[in-house]
Amino acid sequence: MKKSILTAIAIASLLLSACSAKPAASTTTTAADAGKSDKADQAVEVKIQLPEKIALNQESTLKVQVKQGTAAVEDAEDIQFEIWSIKDIDDTETILAKHEGGGVYSVKKTFKKDGIYLVRTHVNARGQHVMPKERLLAGNVPEKDIQEYEATVAGK
Repeated sequence: MKKSILTAIAIASLLLSACSAKPAASTTTTAADAGKSDKADQAVEVKIQLPEKIALNQESTLKVQVKQGTAAVEDAEDIQFEIWSIKDIDDTETILAKHEGGGVYSVKKTFKKDGIYLVRTHVNARGQHVMPKERLLAGNVPEKDIQEYEATVAGK
């Protein structure tokens, strides 16, 4: 009886160790593999490119530059622009970006109301999700409103 219990434990131990064993790592790395590894270790960098000021009722182009290291990211899976007025944060608009080339992705948008807007890009590229946010002025925004907004943001 003891012998059969010990045998069962030994077999179970062998089976469990076989299931959790990791395959041996390859010691050979090709130049292409090394390049992929280097890129995978680098963060995707995203820079929103907005005009200084947007005119009302005219189509404007909003852009985002996506890089990894010094290389432009041409194969982003998904890039969206989320846009809202600071006076109505519950009313957001999300627009799917189009690839222009050179790591630049863009959307077209017409602003109809004066105000301070926030633009957040949602960039999904190379297994990473990056969400920078920038301020945008549309139409005529009083300097007082801009200063008030900046003071509120700086206080957070």
